[in-house]
Amino acid sequence: MKKCRLFPLLLALCMLLAAFYLPVSAADAAEDASADTAQASEPFTVEAKAAMLVDLNTNRVIYEQNPDERVYPASLTKIMTCLLVLENGNLSDTVTVEESAFADIDGSSSTAGLMVGEQLSVENLLYCMMLMSGNEASNVAAEYIAGSVADFVRMMNERAYELGCENTHFCNPHGLHDDDHYTTARDLVRITQAALKSETFKQITNTATYTMPATNLSAERELSTTNQLIRDDTSNGFYYSKASGIKTGYTSQAGRCLISSAKSDGMYFLSVVCGAATEVAESGDIVMRSFPETIRLFEYGFDNFAYVTALSPLYPVTQIAINNSAGSEYVALAPKDEIRILLPKNYDPALLETKLTLDAGAVDAPVAAGSSHGTAEVLYNGESYGTTELVAITDVAKSEIAAAGASTASYIQNNWWKWLVVLIVLAVAAFLVLLVLLAIRRRRQREKWLALRRRKLDRMDRGYDREE
Repeated sequence: MKKCRLFPLLLALCMLLAAFYLPVSAADAAEDASADTAQASEPFTVEAKAAMLVDLNTNRVIYEQNPDERVYPASLTKIMTCLLVLENGNLSDTVTVEESAFADIDGSSSTAGLMVGEQLSVENLLYCMMLMSGNEASNVAAEYIAGSVADFVRMMNERAYELGCENTHFCNPHGLHDDDHYTTARDLVRITQAALKSETFKQITNTATYTMPATNLSAERELSTTNQLIRDDTSNGFYYSKASGIKTGYTSQAGRCLISSAKSDGMYFLSVVCGAATEVAESGDIVMRSFPETIRLFEYGFDNFAYVTALSPLYPVTQIAINNSAGSEYVALAPKDEIRILLPKNYDPALLETKLTLDAGAVDAPVAAGSSHGTAEVLYNGESYGTTELVAITDVAKSEIAAAGASTASYIQNNWWKWLVVLIVLAVAAFLVLLVLLAIRRRRQREKWLALRRRKLDRMDRGYDREE
């Protein structure tokens, strides 16, 4: 009996507890959901002054943050220096380090440990410059190529102009601070893309450690890259297996700078980060924010974008009429090249379109497979992503009979005025002939009438027609 009375009491207690806790739990759940939504809707940003992410397969800009704002490049300058050496020098040449190479070098700045009078190959000089970020190595390279640093700087600015850099000015070949030594993230992309055309550049900048042979003044030495993204060791927390190259940079005015490339699932990205901060972790370690921000930028691209095959040579997209064909009256046209574009994974298919332009409404046989008859342009949201030719997928033979008939009809159609003149001339000639025939007929009738008249008069003279 007591159990029956306790049950309603326990039930009421449970209901009171539920009433007390459930609203709080619901509120917490709503708050968590709101936080997740806010986090998902927040636009992606990089903790740096300027940044860019470019798809190197298509040269499309995937992300940009202050891409045209002036920044100090620091040792990213050495990418242009290396480019000019590769374009104008010889890797097997031997250079000698002159005292002038140290003239503008701050003792606290990075060097490769080269000594005055030391002799080394141009190839080894580039490893000193790009791995160790040796500032004196940059001056040695400049003097080797141009004879003096000043003349080399002139070459740097001329080459930047040739590459389309609109807001870049160099004052030295190494990147130590000068208020008049500046560039932009977009211009750095242009310079780096030009350098990446060289396999030697890619090999050097993607080398984590390099054993430099002994020189006349130094024993064999080990060079290590300043780029933590490609340095695979247990003490490095910023190793990124997808990364390859390219160059770091730092001055107090420029902040932490890094240009790198990365590949994954067929995607090939170039990242530029300029003006990132330097932080001190709780452990006391110095954190160069250019490395984690670059990794975040790469992961943003890999996670949110994918290639879409908009056009393929395997699939015809239209056809064109064939005149004087011995077979089919039409031939199918397919894209000459495949067009793959990088789009957000949640892209709207309705915004993806193909604009077809034919050179003519019809063509005359024969038609050769692969012959071009127009273009196909791929657009997304009104922006052009690529253009290719439209080519015939098969041969089409010519019909001689049809061609002859068409040729005659075409000749008549194109020369109608000549035929009109001929008809007029024939009509005039016929009229003149008719007049001549009529004149001849009248003359003959007159002659016949005169002859009858003369015979009648002769009879009268002979009395044949005299009355009795």
